[in-house]
Amino acid sequence: MTYQTIQQQLDKGWRVFDPNRLTFLRQVLQWVGQPDQDLTIIQIAGTNGKGSTGAMLREVLRAHGETVGHFASPAVFNDREQIWLNGQFVTETAWVTAYHQLLQALVAHDRTIDDLSYFEVWTIVALLVFQAEHVTYAILEAGLGGRDDATHMVGQAAVVAYTEIGLDHQNILGQTLAEIAQNKADLITPGALVVSDLAQPAEVLTILKTTTQAKQATWAAQPVTVTVRQDTPAGLAVSVAGEHYQLGLVGAFQRRNLSVVWQILAALDQRDQVMFDVAARRRGLAQAQMLGRMQVDQTRHILWDGAHNEDAAQGLVASLTNWALPERPILVLGVLADKNYHQMLNILLPLVSAVITVTPNNPRALSATALAEAVQAIDANLPVTAMDQDPLTYAMAQRTSPSQYIVVAGSFYTLNAVGGFS
Repeated sequence: MTYQTIQQQLDKGWRVFDPNRLTFLRQVLQWVGQPDQDLTIIQIAGTNGKGSTGAMLREVLRAHGETVGHFASPAVFNDREQIWLNGQFVTETAWVTAYHQLLQALVAHDRTIDDLSYFEVWTIVALLVFQAEHVTYAILEAGLGGRDDATHMVGQAAVVAYTEIGLDHQNILGQTLAEIAQNKADLITPGALVVSDLAQPAEVLTILKTTTQAKQATWAAQPVTVTVRQDTPAGLAVSVAGEHYQLGLVGAFQRRNLSVVWQILAALDQRDQVMFDVAARRRGLAQAQMLGRMQVDQTRHILWDGAHNEDAAQGLVASLTNWALPERPILVLGVLADKNYHQMLNILLPLVSAVITVTPNNPRALSATALAEAVQAIDANLPVTAMDQDPLTYAMAQRTSPSQYIVVAGSFYTLNAVGGFS
C-alpha cells in the first residue's frame, strides 16, 4: 500500500470526547514497543506560538549539533510537513515503514487502523520514526489542548513548555480561560521541567504552577527579557542578555515565543548539562522558518499567516502596524465557522483597504459568501469580494501599486485553499 493510499484511508475525525481514549492509546504505544521511552521529549502546548517556538528550538538544537525530530500540526500543503527530521520532512518511505510497524501491532491484538484517528496515527508514527533515527531530542507539539490530546500518551517528557494560552476551541477545552489553561496544564507529566511564557495572565500562571506541583514536576520558568531592535518584513532583530540575534521568523510577537525557547534551553542545560552557545543560537534562529506562520514573500509583497483566533489576529495587526506600510494591505481571508470570526474581523478590518473572502479547505469552513456578508455587516464601505477561484491573482490585480501588500490569513486551511507559495 502506497503512502498516498494510506493517507486517503485514515479517519480524519476527532475522538477527543472519549474519556477512555488515552488509556487505549497508551496500550497501543506498548504494543509498538514504547518508542517514547527511548526519546528525550520536549512537549510544547499553548493556544498560539507552538509552531514558531518549536521551529526556533529545533533549529538552535540542530545548530548545536543535535539530531532533532519535530512533530507539528496542522500541515499547510503536504501532510509530511508534520514530521521534521534533521531539517527535512519525513520521507514517504520512512513514514510507511513506521506505519506498517503500527499496523502489525494492531492486527496482532485484533485491532485495525480504523481504531485510530488520523492525528493519533501520525503521533505514533512520529514517535516510531524518531526512535528509528535515534534522535537526541523529540519535540512534540500538542494538537488540541493537553489533557486528552494524543501527544499526552507519552509516559514522560523531559520538558513541558507553554506558549501563549488564550480562548480557542471552547466547545472542547472549556468556556473560560481558566478551564482552557487547566486542560492544557494536565499535559504535565511527573518529573518534567515546566516552563512558560511568563506574560500569561496571572490566573493561567497560577494554574500551571499549581498543576506542576500536584504532578510532582518542577517549575523551571524564569524571566527572559527579549528586546525588539527592528521589526520589518525582512525579519525580526532582537537582543537577549546583551547579545544581538536576527530571526528568520517575522513579527514582534515572536519575542514571547523566543522567551520560551530560551527557557527550554536553560531547562535542557539544567537536565543534561549541555551549554547552548551564542553562535549556535544565532545560526539556529536565523534558519528557523515555518510554512504559513508570518511567511513573507518580499519580491511579490505577500504575507501568509495562519492567524485563526483573536490573539493571533492581534499579533498580525501589531506587526503590520510596526512595519508602517505606505499603503493599507488587501486582505484575503477565510475562516472556520466554529471560530469567533466576528471578533477577528473587528481586529483586522480597520487595517486593510479591501477584503477578498475565500472558503478554507476544511469541512468546518465558513463559505466565502457568508464571510463576505459578515464583513459588510461590520463595515459597509469596505470593498469585499467573495472569490474561491484563484483569489490571489484577483488580489494582485486589485493593487493600487506593485508594492501594496496582500495578506492571506484566517486559517492554515485558508492558506491551503489559496496557495501561491513561492
